[in-house]
Amino acid sequence: MVHLKKIDILWVVHFHQPTGVFAETKKKFTHKATLPFLQSIRNHPQVRLSLHFSGNYLVYLQENEKEVIELIQKLITEKRIELLGGGFYEPIFCYISNEDSLLQLEKLNQFLKNTFGQAPKGAWLAESIWEPYFVELLCRSGYQYTILEDSLFENAGITPAEIRQPFLTQFHQHAIHVFAYHSSFSKEIPFKDIKDIHSSFVQISHREGMQLLCIAQNGELYGFWPDTREQIYHKGRLEDWLQYLENNSSWIQTRLPSEFIDGCWPIITLPSGGRKELQPFCLPHKATLDYVSALNELKVRFDADRFLKFFRGGHWLTFLSKYPEANHIHKRMLQVSAKIRLLPKEFQEEIFDCLLASQGHTVYWHAFKDGLFGNYIRDSAFYHILNAEKMIKEKAEHLLPPIEQNDFDADKFPEIFLRSSHCSLCIEPLYGGSITEFNFLPTSYNLANTLQRHPCYFPEPIPPDMYIEDWHQRTLFLDHFVPLSTSAYDFANSSFLEYGDFVNQPYTILELAQNAKGLSVLLERNGGLYFINKKFHFTIRKEYILTPDEELHVNYTITNNDTLPIELLYCCEINYSILSVDSLDRYILIKDKKLNPGMIFEEEQVSEWTIYDKTRNLAWQWIMPEEPVQIYHFPIYTVSYERGLFAKDYQGSAFEILKSFHLQPREKMTLKIITKFLNS
Repeated sequence: MVHLKKIDILWVVHFHQPTGVFAETKKKFTHKATLPFLQSIRNHPQVRLSLHFSGNYLVYLQENEKEVIELIQKLITEKRIELLGGGFYEPIFCYISNEDSLLQLEKLNQFLKNTFGQAPKGAWLAESIWEPYFVELLCRSGYQYTILEDSLFENAGITPAEIRQPFLTQFHQHAIHVFAYHSSFSKEIPFKDIKDIHSSFVQISHREGMQLLCIAQNGELYGFWPDTREQIYHKGRLEDWLQYLENNSSWIQTRLPSEFIDGCWPIITLPSGGRKELQPFCLPHKATLDYVSALNELKVRFDADRFLKFFRGGHWLTFLSKYPEANHIHKRMLQVSAKIRLLPKEFQEEIFDCLLASQGHTVYWHAFKDGLFGNYIRDSAFYHILNAEKMIKEKAEHLLPPIEQNDFDADKFPEIFLRSSHCSLCIEPLYGGSITEFNFLPTSYNLANTLQRHPCYFPEPIPPDMYIEDWHQRTLFLDHFVPLSTSAYDFANSSFLEYGDFVNQPYTILELAQNAKGLSVLLERNGGLYFINKKFHFTIRKEYILTPDEELHVNYTITNNDTLPIELLYCCEINYSILSVDSLDRYILIKDKKLNPGMIFEEEQVSEWTIYDKTRNLAWQWIMPEEPVQIYHFPIYTVSYERGLFAKDYQGSAFEILKSFHLQPREKMTLKIITKFLNS
């Protein structure tokens, strides 16, 4: 009989649902994955493991699924599981301040103590994102260990054979234990046949020295998806795995990480990094394509292993420069956090409880699906940011003045905020003098929550009729000059010919004022139209006025500053989002016609229209006070990819307000637009 040396297994499973996902999604996740998994564990008393639940998901379970909470408590009492802590809303700590990081860590720590009577010793880090200074954050919050993907250890020069024990990592005078989870086993178990898993474990058993194998997995694997549910429960893969562990407990022991933290382990320094399969996306789009191509070429080399461990993608913070929409949410979150800290201490805790929910990592990045590209995820972030601002205003109105000029996004150019009791706007002079936030404050609803159709990498060819790229962001009051023949479909397909240099270029701030007319911002750009190999000088002067009765008046003056007459089509683009095209409560009313926001349409002689979202008590009216106009409308969809399937995701819609012109040299034309909330 072959003697098999002992293997210690650390098995960690992570359960999370981002803030902003629908209640029915959380319920499905709970009943398809979380609960059946825990019930399976309950039936195998010799198996021990560690579990991580994000704080917001635990709150959902506490309020709606008490059976799950009771089962977790039972397993804790029996010393069968160890709970990991971390950031309450699962933030990535390099995206938030150290002070906010400590709040996130302490909030989940305290919740676990209060709910289960157990303070966590270990911290789960979202997407295995690591920075060396995290050591100090974790230590200051009372944590003693964390778990990271093995690729970070290989980047640090640790060979796979050496990843068989815990390590100690330090920052200044702080130190914590780190466990490397085996990325391959974490994907394969329990889906591989037991005989293949057994063969691998036998090989590991024959190695010299201690053999500690860590497996870390996402709870979604355990039944959330139909294909994994079939494998896990109907074909019995999970039951086979649990039975295997019990049957081989003489040489395979499931352990808890805290059992190892009193030992003496090697000291290592881990570089910044994250999950390896996400690293291509932490690069600009063209670099992503080059990275994937180079990686595929390298993999076929006979000596690929020599190089692959040092082959790395970009830094996680690249997502903020790659996606301006993520950067906007991120910098607004930081702006509000800084304002909270200006309040007296006794007011801060309640408001931070609201803002911390906007710090969950999901909204700040994107790979194949959702994340930043989930409009409801972005909406949730804005909802909590705006609610926190409303709470600040109740305590210290001077921190949110009616008109504020502030470079909140750190691009070295100021943005302008206009605020009233029911409406707030963020104007970006640097980007076409456009509006990047248009907030309906009664329900904390950012109607400018749109998304550019960014270039994306997919692992297989995408149907060409699904994929469109934009060359500009989807904000409000963008200024196009296009041929007279341009159609709504040209705009929808982003195939129109642009003559102007106004859409994504800077406007100069000429004046900010607060007077009897209201709050006003006057912007100007001396730009040009480009055709027949010549620049024709044009000027746009754009004035925003938020009136005392909370109407937004937008006054345009467009001047031909050249020596030749020009005849073209001017289009004022208004991008907006009401989150869904599948609800009867969300529609556009034009000339007594209810139109779906997912439609492409053209309307002539339009003097007004209203956008409704009854789920958020919104009635948003648009008025053309000078003369009726022609308008185009079209939806904006991006493409997602999941488990071999492509899908289209609604990101918002756009109106084009059209005005054809024939301007003589020095001649001007004007356009006035009024918009207001009818129920404010």
